[in-house]
Amino acid sequence: MNPGTSRLRLTVGAGAAALLAGLALQAPAEAATRVGSPALVFATFNVCKTDCAAPAPSWDIRRDRVARTIIESSVDVVGLQEATHWPTSTAKTQFLDIQNLTAPHGFVAPTYTADSDECRWTAANPRPCTHTTGLLFKSSTVQQISTPNGTPSAGTVPMSRIAAGLTADAAPRKMVWAYLKGLNGAGPFLALSVHVSTFKDPANEASRIAFGAGLDGWVQALNDAHGMSGVPVVLMADLNSYRKRQPQGVQTTLTNAGWADAANAPVKRNVEYSTINYNPLLLAEQGFPKKPYTFTTSKRRPVLDATRIDYILTKGTGVVATDYEVVIRLNPDGTFIPEYQGSDHQMVRATIEIPAG
Repeated sequence: MNPGTSRLRLTVGAGAAALLAGLALQAPAEAATRVGSPALVFATFNVCKTDCAAPAPSWDIRRDRVARTIIESSVDVVGLQEATHWPTSTAKTQFLDIQNLTAPHGFVAPTYTADSDECRWTAANPRPCTHTTGLLFKSSTVQQISTPNGTPSAGTVPMSRIAAGLTADAAPRKMVWAYLKGLNGAGPFLALSVHVSTFKDPANEASRIAFGAGLDGWVQALNDAHGMSGVPVVLMADLNSYRKRQPQGVQTTLTNAGWADAANAPVKRNVEYSTINYNPLLLAEQGFPKKPYTFTTSKRRPVLDATRIDYILTKGTGVVATDYEVVIRLNPDGTFIPEYQGSDHQMVRATIEIPAG
């Protein structure tokens, strides 16, 4: 048994009422941190849009599963991808639906101003961005800060603000940013959530790499403009790029520029599982298999190389990831516990130490 893999089946109701009535929360194993170092737990989670492809259950079924995974995973900050602006049967947008389900457990979204929310949806400007990302944090452990010069401390921008020459798919994709700090003394820090293009053609691959190449300059300019120069950064992202398929992809662009990959933390959990449930050997069960594909090592392949397109990356002096986990809940026979199978992705979770500013 893997230490971070849940083997306990929970009997829970499918509806939001059961979720909000107070389920017995089942958190993953506590991550290791060094004594006296302030740390927070970050997660990135592609929740699969409202029209998630078959054999995915409908969003009306998956919504409770997504919320349950967030609530029970002991996270302080979570970056969401494919949390769309599309309406659901219970909320104005998919992102608001997730926010409403997690709010009774203390999760809140950053507060924007009209100017800082460049991707805002208005009648005059109804869709300036592709709304596929969101950010939530737990108000009992994290707070949004005020900047030294009184500028907005959170906002949204299209990826076209990060790099020029992006494709029509990449340019309007929304990135969320927020200056936060831990109530335990961690930070302040800049939190980012982004979902880059899913297309695999050369032009969109170049756009992914251009985004990675432009991110440092954009972050520095943002920090300088808000009186937050030198503040560390935590990026929560679906980069649609992984080592085997794209060895020189955006993830390599970022790590070559000094971003640290939380997957290199000294404590790792469930890394034999991919962060996304697509594999040729899953046959017709792509996205929502009954059982995840398990990657193994051999003499020919001594390095465990599970498919990974979801990342938590950090940059900043003294910022250290101590624990990394692919969050996956399985029965004793290795099949998924359906009550937690809300997406075709697994949540990725990392404990990160951030020095007090």
